[in-house]
Amino acid sequence: MSIKQVKAVADIPSAELDDWGPVELPISETVSQLRGLIINEHDDGSEAGIWECTPGTWTRQIMDAEISSFVKGHARFHPEEGETLDIRAGDTVYFDENSRGTWEVIETVRKAYLTFKRD
Repeated sequence: MSIKQVKAVADIPSAELDDWGPVELPISETVSQLRGLIINEHDDGSEAGIWECTPGTWTRQIMDAEISSFVKGHARFHPEEGETLDIRAGDTVYFDENSRGTWEVIETVRKAYLTFKRD
């Protein structure tokens, strides 16, 4: 068993996170840039990590189930079905697998996340 701790996630300088490049399906003229840190990966494709995204609007690509705790920033998620979520630091959001929708990042967000398979 491996136990890992990342201290003061909200305070890690962006430059210390890995550059993951631009989002895949931007909708706005401003293309969000991704940075992050993978803490752990499993053979089934699930992973835990830290994710950061700059402002912009784009289509969600992750189709695994996911739980995320936001530690900084402000965003909205517009699901294909249901009400828009207004997300701010301190919020935790769960996405069931195949959750589709649009991200609207208003102020650079950072979250700790876990994606996982539900089969």
